[in-house]
Amino acid sequence: MSDGEILTAIRALFPTLMALSSLALVPIVKLWRGQERDDAATYATFGVQVLLLVTSVGAVLSGAGYVSTLKIGQVTIDPSEPGRLLVVLGGIVFAVIVGAGEGRRAGTMGQIALFGIAAIDLSLAIPSGIAPIALLLFASLAISGAAASGKDDVGRARAVFRDLRTVSLLLPAVVIAEILRTAISYAAVDAAYATPASLAAGTALGVSIVLIVAAGVFPFHSRLIKIFEALPIVGSLLVGVWIPSALALIVMSELSVLASSITDPLGGAIVPGILLAGAATLVFGAVSALLHDDIGEIVGFIAVGNAGWLALAAAAALQSPTDTSSRLIVLPGTLAISLFGLWLVSVRRRYGTTSISELGGWARRTGANGIALISAIVALAALPPGAVLAARLNLLLLGGNPLIALFAIIGQLLLIAAAIRLLLVGFTPQSQTVHEAETRPFANVITISLIAGSIFVAAAAAGWLSLETGGTGPLPPAPSVSPATSFDPAPSFEPTAAPTGESTPSVIPSGSGEVSPAP
Repeated sequence: MSDGEILTAIRALFPTLMALSSLALVPIVKLWRGQERDDAATYATFGVQVLLLVTSVGAVLSGAGYVSTLKIGQVTIDPSEPGRLLVVLGGIVFAVIVGAGEGRRAGTMGQIALFGIAAIDLSLAIPSGIAPIALLLFASLAISGAAASGKDDVGRARAVFRDLRTVSLLLPAVVIAEILRTAISYAAVDAAYATPASLAAGTALGVSIVLIVAAGVFPFHSRLIKIFEALPIVGSLLVGVWIPSALALIVMSELSVLASSITDPLGGAIVPGILLAGAATLVFGAVSALLHDDIGEIVGFIAVGNAGWLALAAAAALQSPTDTSSRLIVLPGTLAISLFGLWLVSVRRRYGTTSISELGGWARRTGANGIALISAIVALAALPPGAVLAARLNLLLLGGNPLIALFAIIGQLLLIAAAIRLLLVGFTPQSQTVHEAETRPFANVITISLIAGSIFVAAAAAGWLSLETGGTGPLPPAPSVSPATSFDPAPSFEPTAAPTGESTPSVIPSGSGEVSPAP
């Protein structure tokens, strides 16, 4: 392998290489400091945070395009702009979350984050179809199992079992959708197949179901809530938010290609059904967040509301395949929920409880956490109004149903109200739990990183930095299937002349199965 090929391989697989290097870094650091030393876990956590930030910087330097395209056998790894953007921001987000979480397993959580964003980058770098979707589903299962390990907890075991059951149900749907997509090219030339429009509609329905179930759209929200209740926040965000967001980009790309390649409309009952599910999910998630008193469950229901926007975006991709609004909202929603997760892990670590009744006055006690939550609210509301808010409104217009749009707007406003409710609790009289909690000085590395990271992520999520447009870039297209090259029946031979001297058709063995008249 030449030097140029080695450099190309490093560019294409940089996030994966960083994740693999953590398998050696963490044991070396712990061996260096000694298992009995109290600071061994701290040094390991710091090392993983550095790897996360290096991964972000490396993704920026490696970039996407032909200089990072790697071909291994029949597989082409072509890093995409959306994938690299998720890596850049994911490295920053999870570095801050790992630092805020502290604890004995913080370094392990950082390793899980590295492998999670590496799987996302790889899935968005290989051609669309069954492979990237299957990769994300298996990555989700592996991450939930790794995040749940290290503690005997029935709730965590049930969360992993739910994820296993979900993946086992979705994989057949992915396979069926791929079979239908492959058959579209045959239907165009052979009337024995179904019509291309019906096959495309079946494919669209299959991949939409995968997105709806994986993202936690109502009525499949229970898995997402259990994930936020049981798993550590790094595992919850990866399995419940980041991986579904990457899956949404793949599904929307597939839907746009399907809608563009078929002249007949694919709507039918698919688009109204997805629109209804998205609006219902927004309202359900918001109302549930207002009614619950556990901050873990509240953040989980806010994530359910974000899943509603993903459903609305999938419907818009079918309605208007050339419009980029459907993909533009994916990244801001992911970052907004990540900020709520950052606030959740910081508060839970500081006060040791997730009950609102025991968190009175938390914002007055720890101002840095208050800044983190305000940043999350700004990101959720996409303030000040700009490209993100315009994209959401455009999605509602593309839906073409005023009632659906009204319910979606109400749901979004209620989600913001649920988040503001968490902030108002922080300014009530201090509870005994908050009063007795130990606090760190404001001029602390962890506190400063929490504030700086929250403001930066909020700026990216609200559209201040104009990074969200990077999520609308193209993904590697699915390999085309041509009947003439992939279907080669054995040629048959018939006489070339009839006894009467009249010309009669014969099959010429040209290797393509084409019928031509005899001379």
